[in-house]
Amino acid sequence: MKDDKLEEMALIDEMKRRNRRRLVGAVVLAVCAIIFVPMLLEKEPAPLGDNVEIVIPPVTGTKLPDTPPPMVEPVEPPDVAPREIPAEPPKQAPKEVAKETPKEPPKEAPKKLPPTVAFAKGTFSVQLAAFTDDKGANAMVNRVKQAGYPAYSEPTDTARGMAWRVRVGPYKTREDAALVRDRLKKNSYDGMIVPAR
Repeated sequence: MKDDKLEEMALIDEMKRRNRRRLVGAVVLAVCAIIFVPMLLEKEPAPLGDNVEIVIPPVTGTKLPDTPPPMVEPVEPPDVAPREIPAEPPKQAPKEVAKETPKEPPKEAPKKLPPTVAFAKGTFSVQLAAFTDDKGANAMVNRVKQAGYPAYSEPTDTARGMAWRVRVGPYKTREDAALVRDRLKKNSYDGMIVPAR
């Protein structure tokens, strides 16, 4: 009974060895196929003929001369006795170069801001910011007024509590408000057009 089991185990071991060898052989064949088959299938490019003409187009905007440049023969210097070279060349006073002041382009006359109007239905303002305290709003209003814009702060009650909006205006039309908003952007103030109240 034990002999049968031993024979069976020996047979199983022998089959495992054969299968491993077959697997290793299959892997080696696959690797060789991956490497060598593309080499066999590659076609070499046809060699260029002897009569290939190479044409190099000229660079746009340049014209090459039709005739070759003249040949210049080298001239031998005549036999002349060596001259004495002064030890130090005479010093020349540096020439003063007149400094040109760059010309500034003519400044455009600043466009006048549209006039502000009294609060009325259909007027527009440019809102720059909203603050949770009046100190920050008043500080910004002062800065914007110093830049030449009619700024004001407006308290409003929000879901989060009181807020102070900083606005510029009011202006009669949306186009006037848009013009002021664009000028404010040049002064690093980003704003949006809102109906004035």
